[in-house]
Amino acid sequence: MTMTLEKTTGIVGLLEALSAEMSIAAVSCGHLDSALGQLLEHVPMEARMEVMQELHMVDMLAQHITAITDFTAGLASSMAAEGAPDIDTALSRITLGDVAARLRETLDKAA
Repeated sequence: MTMTLEKTTGIVGLLEALSAEMSIAAVSCGHLDSALGQLLEHVPMEARMEVMQELHMVDMLAQHITAITDFTAGLASSMAAEGAPDIDTALSRITLGDVAARLRETLDKAA
């Protein structure tokens, strides 16, 4: 039992560390999005729509990182409380349906 507890504690710490790093990455994406938005003001009007579409990709990246952050935090939380990951609850924390669906599909294949 001690071995299982030690392994669980180690995995919880790992998941918490990953979640924290992903959160930092999401904040950095937000700063990048803001900086690129400021640069957009200097783009000629005829090219703005194309540039705006690319800027949207930065926003999508930030949302994707946040989704993975929330999922990882949910796994860590359930493991700390129950000793095992509650994948369904962790997946429900993801607000981007496409990300949750891909993760669920991948996890179902691995099971």
